[in-house]
Amino acid sequence: MALVLLLPTSSDACDDPPRYESMMLKGNSKNLYQPGDQIEFKCRPGYTPITPFLPTSAVCQSDNTWTPLQEACTGKLCSQLGEPVNGQVVYVNGSYKFGSQAHYSCNEGYSLLGTKILYCELSGDNVDWSDTPPHCEKIMCQPPGDIPNGKHTSSHKDVFEYNEVVIYSCNPSGGPDEYSLVGESRLVCSGRDTWSSALPECKVVKCQYPVVKNGRLIAGFARKFYYKAQVVFECVQGFHLKGNSTIVCGANNEWQPKMPECIEVLTPSSTKHPILNHSVSTPLSTKSPVSSVTVSTPLSTKSPISSVTVSTPLSTKSPISSVTDVKPATIPVTPSVAGHPGSVTLPGLKPTSPATSPVPRPTGSEHATPGDEPPKYLGGGIIVLIVIVIVVGIALICCIVGIVLHRKKKREREVSAAYSAYQNKSSTPAEQTDSTFSKNG
Repeated sequence: MALVLLLPTSSDACDDPPRYESMMLKGNSKNLYQPGDQIEFKCRPGYTPITPFLPTSAVCQSDNTWTPLQEACTGKLCSQLGEPVNGQVVYVNGSYKFGSQAHYSCNEGYSLLGTKILYCELSGDNVDWSDTPPHCEKIMCQPPGDIPNGKHTSSHKDVFEYNEVVIYSCNPSGGPDEYSLVGESRLVCSGRDTWSSALPECKVVKCQYPVVKNGRLIAGFARKFYYKAQVVFECVQGFHLKGNSTIVCGANNEWQPKMPECIEVLTPSSTKHPILNHSVSTPLSTKSPVSSVTVSTPLSTKSPISSVTVSTPLSTKSPISSVTDVKPATIPVTPSVAGHPGSVTLPGLKPTSPATSPVPRPTGSEHATPGDEPPKYLGGGIIVLIVIVIVVGIALICCIVGIVLHRKKKREREVSAAYSAYQNKSSTPAEQTDSTFSKNG
C-alpha cells in the first residue's frame, strides 16, 4: 500500500502580511504562512509607538486571513518653528509631524530671503526640518536708470523703497518736432531691485497727414500728428466706411490700425419702367374714362367768369397720361382784358368763352401736321387738383370784386351826402336876402 504525502496547498495558507503606513514587518518575510503562524510589526523610521500601546502582532487564522490591526505608530515631531519678523509660517497639514511642510511668506513691502518651503524629514534616527527658517527683508530698489533726451523724478536718490514711484518725461527737442515718450511714463518699485516696467524712450514720432478719398475728418483736427494722436473719419454721402473709423498714430510713425477706405454704395437698378424727362405718369382706370371736366360759376355784374373746360382724349389701350413739369400750385388765373372778360387761360390749353361749348374729342387725324407732337394727357388726380385751384381762384376773385363794389357804393353815398349838405348851406344866404328886399319894398 503506497503512502501518499499530503503537502499543504496555497488554498490552505494566508496571503502576504498586510502593509501599514507607520509599521513594518519585523524580520524577514516567509514564502508561505499556514494557519496559526504569527507575525510581529515595528514602527517605521520617523515614527514612534502610540501610547497607550496598541497590538503589533497578527495571526494567520483558519479561514486563511490575518487578524486585523490598527496603525500602532505615529509620526515623530519636528521642532516648532517661530513666526518670522514681518512675515508668517503656515503648516500644510496643521502640524509639524514627520512628513509635514512649513510654508513661509512675508508682509507687503518685504521679500523672503531663504527657502520658502521646509520639510519635516528624517535626520539619523530622529526628524528635523530640511533647512534653516528664512527671514523677511524690506524691499528696496536701485535707481531705474537714465534715458536719452529724457529725465525722471527723484533722480538724486540712490535707493528707492517698495511702491515708490518714478515719473519720466522728455526734454525739449530744440527742433521743429517735439519728442514723444514711448512706453510707460510711471514706474513703480514692485520687488527687490525690480521696477514695474521697462524704461521708456524719448524720440520723434510723427505720422503723415491722414487723408481718405471720398471721406473727411470729424474729430482730431491738428496741423501735425504725433505719438498717440487720434483721428476719426466718416465718408461722404453715397459711400460707406470699410475699416475702423478711429485710428491712432503709433510708435513706428504709422497709423494703427491701417487707414480706412470709403467704398461707393451701389444702388440696385429698378425693375419699374423708367420715367423720362421728369414726367409724372399715372395709368388710367379701366373704367369709362372721363373725357372732360367743366367748372361753371354764376356771372358777375362786372367781371363775369363763365367756365373752364379741361378735356382729356380717350385711348382704346391703357394709355399713360403724363404731365411734364406741371406745378398745380402755381397755375396763373388771369382774367382776360380783351375778348371775353372773365375767361381763364391755363398753360397748354386754349381759353374758352361763355358761349364756347366743350371741346369735341379730336380724332387721330384731326389737325395733324408732320411736326405735331403726340398729345399729352392729364391724370385724374392732376385734373382734380387743377379744378380745386381754379375754384379757389374764382372764389378769391369774386370776394375781391364784391369788396371793391361795396367800398365804391359806400364812397358814392358819402359823396352824395356831402354834396347835398353843401347845396343846402349855399342856398340859405340867398333866401335871407330876398326876404329883406321884400320887407323894404
